Amino acid sequence: MKSLKNLLKNFDGEETDMIARFSMRMHILAAVLSVAVMATVSPSGAHAAEHVLAFAVSGVVAEVKVKVGDAVEVGQALVVLDARPFEARKRAADAAQKATRIVLDVANLRLKQVQELFDALSTSAEQVELAKIAQAQAMQAHEAAKAEAELAAWAQERATLSAPFGATVSAVPGYEGQVVELGVEVTPVVTLNRP
Repeated sequence: MKSLKNLLKNFDGEETDMIARFSMRMHILAAVLSVAVMATVSPSGAHAAEHVLAFAVSGVVAEVKVKVGDAVEVGQALVVLDARPFEARKRAADAAQKATRIVLDVANLRLKQVQELFDALSTSAEQVELAKIAQAQAMQAHEAAKAEAELAAWAQERATLSAPFGATVSAVPGYEGQVVELGVEVTPVVTLNRP
């Protein structure tokens, strides 16, 4: 994380913080995804494998859609997190992306105008350089906002834990109101027994 901040030390303001937050979230998500699904041999010694499923995002369990003994199909929703925080983050990220697009369009237009003035010998090279810097910062902010919107959409898609394969539910340690917190430990919410 320090190296990222050092690379961005020439950029001031919110864009730097946004990229640093995005980078940190990606590191956390990568760590969680590597342990989100664990497989173990069933204690009964049968040939079935037990798969403990957990969310790849933090949230509060809104609904448990299965119970022990249920047969589930591939893609069936098992547990759902409260969607409101995910929807709000997605709306905010989409709005930021639209706003930074407008700022980038204005910066591009301003750079074009300043370049035309410079070509007509009506402004200095320094003004052109300042316009280029403003345009580069606007582009960087827009790219960061796009990445934030993609991450928000990715998280929103993972607010529902679905069956990765057909199986029988062997345990449901998850419950409505349960807080699932990433970075603390993997919180199992459903265990499937696959023949």
